[in-house]
Amino acid sequence: MRKWFLALALIVLPLAFAGAALAVPPTTEVTTIVDSVTVDSDICADFGFDVTFVENGTFKTTTFYDSEGNVVKSILSNFDVRYTSTATANGKTLSTNYPLVFITYSDADIRVGLRNAYTVPGEGVVLLDAGRLILDPATGEVTFEAGQHEIVEGSVDAFCGYFQS
Repeated sequence: MRKWFLALALIVLPLAFAGAALAVPPTTEVTTIVDSVTVDSDICADFGFDVTFVENGTFKTTTFYDSEGNVVKSILSNFDVRYTSTATANGKTLSTNYPLVFITYSDADIRVGLRNAYTVPGEGVVLLDAGRLILDPATGEVTFEAGQHEIVEGSVDAFCGYFQS
């Protein structure tokens, strides 16, 4: 009986770890963004002006695969140089860092952490996007929200008000 158990263990244990050994190893890519400019005509449309966003920094994307080489998930995070975003309108500028982590599966797009916290010196935060969002990758609709996501919630009055005054 003892020999039979030992023989079974010697056969089953290697098979249990074979799946991991056959999996395609993850890949990592580093991307550097320099002065990526976006003019947003929607965020402060109710106030009658556009906001120009400029992004800079580096991020890495690590992609994981199954044993057949199909993408299982991707994780995008900051890398080496802090990722920043600067918002400018009507001669005023605000900046924030952007340490958000994106995790993408075939059925969910997850965003975790601080996306932005635009702060007016001496006044405080005027636009905050922090916490956890889960979006449907096909529609972009939010399926779960935890934290404060003022852009998603449409609470941009303090942000736009700063640039308007």
